[in-house]
Amino acid sequence: MHVPGDLPSPSTERLRLMLGVRLGLLTLAGQLRQSWAAHAAAAGLSTAQVNALLTLEPGTAAPMRSLAARLNSDASNLSVLIDRLERRGVVERRPDPADRRVKALALTAEGERLRATFWRSVVEDPGTLAPLSDVDLQALAGVLDVLGVTDAVASSSSTPVRD
Repeated sequence: MHVPGDLPSPSTERLRLMLGVRLGLLTLAGQLRQSWAAHAAAAGLSTAQVNALLTLEPGTAAPMRSLAARLNSDASNLSVLIDRLERRGVVERRPDPADRRVKALALTAEGERLRATFWRSVVEDPGTLAPLSDVDLQALAGVLDVLGVTDAVASSSSTPVRD
């Protein structure tokens, strides 16, 4: 990331180091987002569609409001996205058993297959992190844990790293 030269420099060496790390992390986050989007596009999906598919759990139906809340989206904005997924045959709307006025969303068999195919492509691609050794990856996982970024790390940190 380019920092304009006219902006003030950090006042201490520690703050300079922190700025460098933050800018590096922003660059890395951008690369990871691009990789995620490329995997989604390879599956014929947008990143928003992938996020919706990953939020839905196979064998269950979730009310649109619930899905919107989990995606931090407005239910009315989500309707267009769900319409596209429904036309593609990967989700279906069903009456909610608890309240038949409410429509719940469920993955179809094709949706479950597409979801799993996308996920496999992501987890099998080392991508931007490929240059890191196992020791480096474990250290990075430890740093992320210290920073409280444990959602994804917690589920993978107990799994041995393999080449």
